[in-house]
Amino acid sequence: MSDARESRRERAAAMDATIERNADIVRRSRRQRSFLKVLGLSLPVRMDDVKQAFREKARETHPDHNGSAEAFREVQQAFDEAVEYAKKNEKRLPWLGAQLPMYVAQREVIELVEQWGGAIDLQQLDWLEDTVGVDFSQLADRLRGIDLTDRPVGDAELSELMANADGVAYLETLRLAGTKVTDQGILAVTLAPSLRHIDLRRTPVSQHARNELAKFRRFDEVEGASRGLFGWVRGLFG
Repeated sequence: MSDARESRRERAAAMDATIERNADIVRRSRRQRSFLKVLGLSLPVRMDDVKQAFREKARETHPDHNGSAEAFREVQQAFDEAVEYAKKNEKRLPWLGAQLPMYVAQREVIELVEQWGGAIDLQQLDWLEDTVGVDFSQLADRLRGIDLTDRPVGDAELSELMANADGVAYLETLRLAGTKVTDQGILAVTLAPSLRHIDLRRTPVSQHARNELAKFRRFDEVEGASRGLFGWVRGLFG
């Protein structure tokens, strides 16, 4: 594996680990956050957003500006809650910027797959909605699987997919059964650093190439490879 592919794989793994470290904290803190509605805020929430919203709502609800003491107290309480929330969660937001290029790359891959009539397996981290909101939480989506079974794709299409390095950084399963992929194009799958399962049944890919691919990548499974040789390779290198 080249240094560039190893770097992409390590970056993907590090991003996953960073996000997952906060998962339990976010899950435990799930509750109805009324302060968002009171202050007119939406996730993600930063301290500057909280202060700006408080200034605007305080002017509207202050008794000196035809507001009420009760409404003003509600805004003050919402401000205190929002400040505490921002302190705990604002430090989790920098990953958004770092994740954006990979998200865009994944969308490009997904659009190609859908254009060819294929299907995708997208892992979504729903718990992030409590920290950054529905729209931003999509930046953490992980493209785990691509299914092009029996679609009219071949070496050129496969090469186009695999050339988008960030787009396939999290790809674990690739189903190519019944496609036109050949020996000439199949080595492109080695560009996907996380790929563990590939289906090559009913393709023009030779038995030799399938077996060599299984040995080279040490996949968990190469469907269509020789069971005897694959088992021997797993025993030798596993």
